[in-house]
Amino acid sequence: MAIIIQSHWDEEPEWRDEVWRRTQFEAYTAARVKSRLTGRTYRLVDQNGEVLEIVRYHGVRRLRPDPQRS
Repeated sequence: MAIIIQSHWDEEPEWRDEVWRRTQFEAYTAARVKSRLTGRTYRLVDQNGEVLEIVRYHGVRRLRPDPQRS
């Protein structure tokens, strides 16, 4: 089953097809990396047009202070 990765920027009114992957896991991994690099929102869509997942990257949160940064 092909999973299409679509991208969306806040200012854009519609989603754009970017690339496809064979499995949902491969598509999610690719979309997550793309989101981290570009800051865009991505979604995974199956062949029937059903949205499977929305992928956003909000940055890294530190849970503990880094002792080397003190």
